[in-house]
Amino acid sequence: MMPTLIPGDFILVSKMSYGTRVLKVRQFFKDSKTEYEHVKRFSSIKRNDLVVFNWPNYASLKDSTQTMFGIVIVKRCYGIPGDTVMIKDDGATLESASKQQQKDELFPHDSTFKWTISNYGPLFVPGKGFSIKLTDRNIRIYKDVLAYEGIKFFIKGDSVFLNKRFVTNYTFKNNYYFMKGDNFYGSMDSRYWGFVPENNVIGKTIMVLFSNGEDGFQWKRLFHLIK
Repeated sequence: MMPTLIPGDFILVSKMSYGTRVLKVRQFFKDSKTEYEHVKRFSSIKRNDLVVFNWPNYASLKDSTQTMFGIVIVKRCYGIPGDTVMIKDDGATLESASKQQQKDELFPHDSTFKWTISNYGPLFVPGKGFSIKLTDRNIRIYKDVLAYEGIKFFIKGDSVFLNKRFVTNYTFKNNYYFMKGDNFYGSMDSRYWGFVPENNVIGKTIMVLFSNGEDGFQWKRLFHLIK
């Protein structure tokens, strides 16, 4: 997140801003499954907010011994539910970005999309109540989200079957966000691992309380408000 955040920063995070995240106790004891819900929400996540969340470990959906909640990280919200994310850079850095093209390493991990970190999208950000048409292309984009929402699918010819039922559209059950780091070319973010489910959100970054890194105590960052 440099230069917004630097190594050695200690930050203040408001867990109340988006609603305090509490464990679904009944779900935990019933299914031994760790799930959260947000209560007493003061506001919703807005574009450009600096958000603290658990990295979404979608691979865990195939392994019951792992958890969906990965390490705690900070990124800036670039897309909210209903947005279409489009990243275009036609400037002098385009050549450098092209050399960093990751193909199947970039979300949705399919080289046929031919996206790069600086020429990325369009990508629709799913949200509760939003519907999409189910196509072979969309299935490749939203397969992780469908798995997260407990949907099993398979494709037969040009037809898509969800939970063994032929469908042409799907309506999402949860809100998701597209997060991007301020260090544009050096950030592992949603361009690499996809959407952040709302339940993975911890809170909003408010300020740097103090900074004490390799270069010692940074007085100019004491109680530094983050924008």
